[in-house]
Amino acid sequence: MLLILLEYHGEVGIEPWEYMLGVLYVMAMYLYYGRKKKMNIKLHPEYKYFISGFLAKIVGAVFFALIYFYYYKNGDTISYFYSGVAMNKMLLIDPVEYFRQVFLGDNSARALNQYSAQSILPWSYVFTDGRTFQAVRISALLSTVTFNSYLLSSLIMATFSFAGIWACYRTFVSYFPQLTGQLAIGFLFMPSAIFWGSGIMKDTFTFSAACGWVYAVDEVFFKRRNVVSRTVLIVFCAAVMIKIKPYIFMVLLPATLLWLLYMRVVRLRNILVRFVLIPLLALVLVSLSIFILSRMGDMFDKFALDDALGNIQNIQSDLSSNDAYGSNKFDIGEFDGTWTGVLGKFPIATNAALFRPYLWETRNAVTALSGLENLFVLVLTIYVLAKAGLRFFFRAIASNPLLMMSMTFALLFAFVVGITTPNFGALVRFKIPMVPFYISSLFIVLYLHKEREQARRKGVHFDLTKYRVPPAAMAAGQQGHKAGNG
Repeated sequence: MLLILLEYHGEVGIEPWEYMLGVLYVMAMYLYYGRKKKMNIKLHPEYKYFISGFLAKIVGAVFFALIYFYYYKNGDTISYFYSGVAMNKMLLIDPVEYFRQVFLGDNSARALNQYSAQSILPWSYVFTDGRTFQAVRISALLSTVTFNSYLLSSLIMATFSFAGIWACYRTFVSYFPQLTGQLAIGFLFMPSAIFWGSGIMKDTFTFSAACGWVYAVDEVFFKRRNVVSRTVLIVFCAAVMIKIKPYIFMVLLPATLLWLLYMRVVRLRNILVRFVLIPLLALVLVSLSIFILSRMGDMFDKFALDDALGNIQNIQSDLSSNDAYGSNKFDIGEFDGTWTGVLGKFPIATNAALFRPYLWETRNAVTALSGLENLFVLVLTIYVLAKAGLRFFFRAIASNPLLMMSMTFALLFAFVVGITTPNFGALVRFKIPMVPFYISSLFIVLYLHKEREQARRKGVHFDLTKYRVPPAAMAAGQQGHKAGNG
């Protein structure tokens, strides 16, 4: 049995009983998901990807665990989990202290000092940092029900994180039911999202929370279903993002406001009114976003807007002076210390997040897989732009609020990650929240282009506005209109 020597915990490894229980867990969930698929597939054809999407997450979690245990032999994920195991020991020694740390989030120096008499200690660097401590708290809860098994905890984490991604996938399918397969590629089967978004990592939590947020916003503001429970979900997903990776929320919030406000504007029939309102909308959107994010500055800590420019400069200074990155780093050029200079890096930074590392820039097996995925994304992007044309590409995005939100979030997030992440190893992990939105947006634009071509061949008018609402809602509205006339 291969074992890993951990500074605080001695020798730990994945024992045979963990594999056995893992197989039983997957079998049980397979039967449960199979039953759920059978109950829903007649009315919801997208459920044909339900089990395969779940199994993809499970495979991602297993490979992630094996690679970090036996290839890297260390990493934050192991530190999170075994710090959570140490926290669990506190439950037997001092239940009140355990409750204070796990449920109230106390990670003070006093709380860390409570472990001084224990034989198993949490890593101080993940315990005292407010962002990584959230992963430790979740790991503590997981290890309680898995008998301190990293593998079983990873499988449960993959299962729970799948829920948010599946919900968001179904949201997009509700608007474009003809694209169940293409949207499944974007949300369920992109290798980077599967690998980096399935293990015990901060990225897994925040990726699922971002997807859950989009689903819940659509349910509350557009479909108007389960308003109370989905409002709670919006608050929960926002809390997860803010607590762990605030910059995701800082990008997703303006994209969501654009979605909400623009949907109201595009419904107006008067072209003159829309012409006047759209510039006002842009001004209101920017002002509102800055106001909200500035008011929430204390929650964002070092990610606050007031410190953003300085942090970007520090990161780039670290890039130019730190040789630890070696050939795995990339440089997007010097900054002049102004926001204009930062925004001037938009093309280079966004390109880095979307398409790099290129295949010839990869240095190991993990980044090589990312290079292959990036090649696919680049080819798909070029193909869609070539087929649809640049003019129709922007016209399609501007005419559909969901598509505009999705592409806006993807490009803004790619810019933020590209300009603040100086090496490829971190880049392929940090960018996963935008991957399904960008890929799905490309498939949607390509679909709308094909619909336009079919309409031209039939000699009928192509109306982009009919794709703004789910077909089911449109059909229900038409039936209600007929009933009213009757």
